[in-house]
Amino acid sequence: MHIIRLPLSIDHQKKKAISIYLPFFIYLHFVTSQEFETLLPDALAQRLKKAKAHFFQENRFFSDEYQDDYVRHPYIRLLCGPDVHKFLVKVLSLNYQTHRPLLNEEAGSFTEFFADFDLFWNDNFRSKGEGLDEGQLRHVLFCQACIRTQYERINEKKTLRDKLDDFAKAELAAKEDKIQRLETKLQSLREELADMQGARDQAVEELAHAQRQNMVLVPSDPHYMLGLQPDEADKVEKRSRALLKALHPDRTGTPETAYLFDLIVKSRDMALK
Repeated sequence: MHIIRLPLSIDHQKKKAISIYLPFFIYLHFVTSQEFETLLPDALAQRLKKAKAHFFQENRFFSDEYQDDYVRHPYIRLLCGPDVHKFLVKVLSLNYQTHRPLLNEEAGSFTEFFADFDLFWNDNFRSKGEGLDEGQLRHVLFCQACIRTQYERINEKKTLRDKLDDFAKAELAAKEDKIQRLETKLQSLREELADMQGARDQAVEELAHAQRQNMVLVPSDPHYMLGLQPDEADKVEKRSRALLKALHPDRTGTPETAYLFDLIVKSRDMALK
């Protein structure tokens, strides 16, 4: 019976290692199982997928007479090659501490534990396991447990990642909605500021003209002084507050706006009356 040796690194600091031995047909079972294929890196998985498709296209019906030909196929050589072999060793090494008790427990018999294996070739290969001793059976049990644990761990990470992705998408949507509302508010404030600046510029220009004419400006039309139409009486308070805030000498830093500030106060009072 052909045996595959798997040298595991169980302690990198002390450079300790042990070897696991699998019968060839059991090794093939593990490296072609759906669980193990799920663990493979993308590049290696693609190579195996292509080789596997070619293998099964050529061998739609298996026969014991052609087992030697099967073994020489590029797909089987890839499965037994260094890339897949090293990856299986890595999976077993990562999970060694978790499942090392299996290497010392009573293993029973091949038929008892592995009768439900979906073996690589056909049911005839199951009979080859009857000759395995207890030590080899323990190695098989250990490998099976390590692969299954790594598979469950990877699936758990994928599930968690999907949940985090959904949460992140919801958070991102909420942030984008908040940004949109703030941008709308900012645009409104910019428009209001532009109106205030326009009214202030107009008032400053009128004040300058009055000073040039050495005249005392009387707000004969208070709505006009506030930059409003006569039918916009409901806007007097809001426009007055905005202008007074913009023209207050303490805010502008120049005493010249005090005269204009008083003019706006008078215009507001007259408009409200």
